[in-house]
Amino acid sequence: MELKKVVLVKAALLLFFICFTASVDARFDPGSFITQVFSNGDAIYNVKSTTTACCDKCFCTKSNPPQCQCNDVGETCHTACKLCVCALSYPPQCRCMDNTSFCYDKCDTSKPKAH
Repeated sequence: MELKKVVLVKAALLLFFICFTASVDARFDPGSFITQVFSNGDAIYNVKSTTTACCDKCFCTKSNPPQCQCNDVGETCHTACKLCVCALSYPPQCRCMDNTSFCYDKCDTSKPKAH
């Protein structure tokens, strides 16, 4: 009888994890799966998006070459972002922390928006 309870609990836990991962990301992309890693105790996590790279609030230093960073905040980061930091809130507040030598084009309102 005790063995049946253990098996039932393990099956229910497995079903819960399968349902949870299916609701988090409907597509299984191994590259994307690896990038969705929770950090050690910080209230941030890395996430990738399938939208094109764009930025409305880009600031650059006056150095040569310039060091630019996008200050847009959205629910996801664009696909070119290597370090996307998101607050664990609902909806998530994500910001790309990459430093580049250029600014991306302004976001077009007719396309899906990510920052």
